[in-house]
Amino acid sequence: MRGVVLVMAVLVTLRAAGEEPRLLPVLAAATSPRMAGEREYEGTYLYAGDDAERRAVKAAVDRATERMFGKVIARDELMKRSEIRPSYTIHLEAAGTVCVETPGFPSERSPLDGTEVELTTKYGDVVKNSLQFVGGALVERGRTDDGSGSTEFRLQADGRTLLVTRVSRSPRLPGVVEYTLTYRRQEAAH
Repeated sequence: MRGVVLVMAVLVTLRAAGEEPRLLPVLAAATSPRMAGEREYEGTYLYAGDDAERRAVKAAVDRATERMFGKVIARDELMKRSEIRPSYTIHLEAAGTVCVETPGFPSERSPLDGTEVELTTKYGDVVKNSLQFVGGALVERGRTDDGSGSTEFRLQADGRTLLVTRVSRSPRLPGVVEYTLTYRRQEAAH
């Protein structure tokens, strides 16, 4: 209830001052019950998969390129971009943005409302990227002139296990690359 009163007070104050209430969506997001569930995602998650998951990545790339001319080169490029990250750190920022970070990769940061931002990947690809919560999962979408992809971060009921499903599509590929990896929340140091 206090959040609603705060939002109403800000709205009235801004209107009384003759300003448009453009800060209202950010404040509403910060005080919503939905934001509390999203905050459960904050933390660092370490890769916890096994050899079967590693083989599944290679198998997904092989299936997507099977009938392709030049598949050796395509597989090499896809395997680079399908690199299993050692960790993900997810945090929500006060300005209504979410940030996903991995050592050795550029930060992936965008507004929680799914607005696209441009970022350059570790491999020099310029991507229109967005992040937002959809159906209880954090979903990152990216697109270039060559294709598109998504990464779904889904926290499991134990609050520690994060399943990361990556999907890559391109009009140049005969198939879709899709695989799921397992991460575990890093315990806070005492």
